[in-house]
Amino acid sequence: MELGTTYICAEDIEKSLNFYRLLLQQEPLYCNDDRWISFACGISLYNRKYDEKLIREGGELHFNQAYLNAFNREETQKKNNILILNFEVENLEAEYKRLKALSIGEISEILYVNVHRPYYYFNIIDPDGNVLEITGKMD
Repeated sequence: MELGTTYICAEDIEKSLNFYRLLLQQEPLYCNDDRWISFACGISLYNRKYDEKLIREGGELHFNQAYLNAFNREETQKKNNILILNFEVENLEAEYKRLKALSIGEISEILYVNVHRPYYYFNIIDPDGNVLEITGKMD
């Protein structure tokens, strides 16, 4: 078994797309209208509102009944931060300054942990409240 992608449910697909374009410094590899957007690093954005619209307009053309049942049952509570995406960069201080300057999300201070080895990182929060950890070498 292989991990195909990690997808993030985006409340505002345009805002999330802009955030991840700036964070990852890349354009998406694939866009399925504004329903599904994939980046080379294995992250994709999913826009539930796209499916909601199709369902309102006649979902039987696009989805089977099992999907419709599951879709209507889901999303009773927000499920963000069940996992944390960890990104590695060459120069942590430079990346910290770059993301601070972009002002695309709330950023923690640079944090330090030394349990088995020195480890530096900071967190940034995406438009949907997901915590992303950025780590790398410190000079």
